[in-house]
Amino acid sequence: MTRILAIIMILASANTFAQDSKYCYAEWCSLPKNHEAHSDPYYNAHLCENFDSKQADFSAEYLRLQTERLSKITSNKTEQLVKYNFDTDSLFNTGEFQQNGIIGLDYKRIRIHISDTKQKEGVLEFIINGKSNVSGNICDFKGSLKVLQVYEVIENYDFPGQATLFAEYEFFEDSTQNNVGIFKGIFECSIVIDHQTKEIKLDESFALADGYNNRTYVGTWDSYNSGKRKKCIWGDYRLPFTFDFDRGDGEMMVNVKYVKNGWETFGDGSEYEYTKGKPKLKKQWWK
Repeated sequence: MTRILAIIMILASANTFAQDSKYCYAEWCSLPKNHEAHSDPYYNAHLCENFDSKQADFSAEYLRLQTERLSKITSNKTEQLVKYNFDTDSLFNTGEFQQNGIIGLDYKRIRIHISDTKQKEGVLEFIINGKSNVSGNICDFKGSLKVLQVYEVIENYDFPGQATLFAEYEFFEDSTQNNVGIFKGIFECSIVIDHQTKEIKLDESFALADGYNNRTYVGTWDSYNSGKRKKCIWGDYRLPFTFDFDRGDGEMMVNVKYVKNGWETFGDGSEYEYTKGKPKLKKQWWK
């Protein structure tokens, strides 16, 4: 909640600095060809060196890049976590808030609310129920999220149990509703593992840090009717593989050329009301 309030204040004051100019193309970048920025999914302004901004599905690239980085400083704990208790409310559910994301190459805004999550007995798989909202078109979806890998930081004495969870997801929107399809891709989130109590919760230790991202879904949306595939990425705060969409430095700032695609009130704080200094969405559209 503190993170949301801080972001609103920063975005509201910084929004005027986002100019409609070229931001993501190879000639602009002065960094060496082998610089890590060219292969970091969150260095959006530098990704054009190695990736095609018109590509729809970045889920495979995202999983490969993120796990390659983590495998150097972590150990794989996936198998031993089958009998652990996952705090699904913090890990997946969005409570009184929503997650923001993009759908399509025009970076139209999609809002996601996940209301209910249940773990299948004896396996690292979860049944997810939620709703999507694109331009006021609200759809129910249901599907599964299957854990692929969990990497725990080695010899982390200051913050024991810090780890990263990767999963694959497939969510099916209600076929009787309008403009519906299938969400599919790779999920990543930061977690804390308590090996004594055998509990796993969401890790928000760095929630106030610049560039914060968490509970990130990277994949596609496929229309039932047309079969057309669209890029679809959502999560908490910063989003990967969005190229010139995000013009921010410490926080996400929407490029002015995309603001008209549902982002008009994202950065000015008008979507929230405040009770005792705590932000609350004025319109809880999923209810």
